[in-house]
Amino acid sequence: MKKKNIGNIVITALVAVNILLWLLFPPPDTLETNYTLQLIGEVIASTVMILIAMGLVLAARPRFLEPYFGGLDKMWQTHKKLSMLAFLLLIVHFFSIPKTDELLNGKPLGMIAFFGIVILVLLTIAPRVPLISRFLSLNYTMWRVAHKLMGVFFILGLAHYMLVGTISKQTIPGIYMLLWIFIGIVAFVYRQFFSRMFEPYREYVVEGVNRLNGVCVEINLKPTGSKKVDFKAGQFVYASFKKHHLREPHPFTVSSSPKEDTLRLTIKASGDWTRYLLKNLEPDTTAAVLGGFGMFDYKDGGPEQVWIAGGIGVTPFLSWIRDLNGKLDTDVDFFYGVRGEADALFWDEFKAADETHNNFRSHLQYSSKDGQLSPEDIAEMSQGNIADKHIYLCGPANMTEGFARSFKKMGVPAGQIHYEEFNFR
Repeated sequence: MKKKNIGNIVITALVAVNILLWLLFPPPDTLETNYTLQLIGEVIASTVMILIAMGLVLAARPRFLEPYFGGLDKMWQTHKKLSMLAFLLLIVHFFSIPKTDELLNGKPLGMIAFFGIVILVLLTIAPRVPLISRFLSLNYTMWRVAHKLMGVFFILGLAHYMLVGTISKQTIPGIYMLLWIFIGIVAFVYRQFFSRMFEPYREYVVEGVNRLNGVCVEINLKPTGSKKVDFKAGQFVYASFKKHHLREPHPFTVSSSPKEDTLRLTIKASGDWTRYLLKNLEPDTTAAVLGGFGMFDYKDGGPEQVWIAGGIGVTPFLSWIRDLNGKLDTDVDFFYGVRGEADALFWDEFKAADETHNNFRSHLQYSSKDGQLSPEDIAEMSQGNIADKHIYLCGPANMTEGFARSFKKMGVPAGQIHYEEFNFR
């Protein structure tokens, strides 16, 4: 079993334990009617609370868990899946639990928690569902602030459970659920009020701002003290700047080598925050940087590899080649797909790596004149059998997901396809 799969397996097992406890230690039937319906409703409710609690734990970004999920980006994906499953089960719970006309037994708190969680989940999925986005849509900053309310609604859900006439109070399944609720609340409180005290943010100052092509910028950051961010080539960091509108931390892949004295971030303006940064960030601005995160590392792959970059997804590969130091132990075909010549950022560095290393071959394709780069093109242009290679992808989500599916159909094992998932929302 691969270490990076352990996290999801453990979560599945812990949820299964909840169901098993309900089967082995069912609460006594003390109701005159609707016992079965009440039982089903509470089993679903306890599962929802445990799923949300686990999501809050992952949202706290515990560094020691990262290897068990395959990187922080994969932890966030698990967090989203837990939230979506909890959302669907919450809907089922709402319609399955026996209804009561009593309003003073915690029902109003339950309704607030229910609609609050539903709205937060809808805000999260809205950008990917056009019908919902017409009615519910927030920019990333506002969504991030709103998302902090998840813990508040979670606590209201606990209050609802304690006040209504549940049958699982003081039972083994009920105690198991309360244990997870306690863990979830601790994780939420830590993340919101104490995490900044313990997370090793390092102070940098902006040494240079190189606006590249109208939509991308390279930022040079110089550490202000002896402590720098500890990262591996290809990892990402969280960065914020002491400037109006830029104080909120955002994740960016580092494009420099860990051996360099300065830290370089290459960023594309793709939202309100990054567009403001592109136009307004100036040298001498103080920055706070946390990292590195992620496990996107070609050194963990096989001897034959294909690297595929789409647009600004070139950044981890740029960090990799800047870290080579004249030595490359793997055979690599690098493919870089961009719209036009102005978008082929740092192509000269990849060509230089091509000329320096006999086992590094670079390929550039302009979609505006040559068409979109396809998995079939890559399989044909790469040396050797594509099914024997480790594939490293970085680019827009639809590109990486689509390419991953195509390569699997070509016989590339799923364990040989690697990509980071930067859609944290």
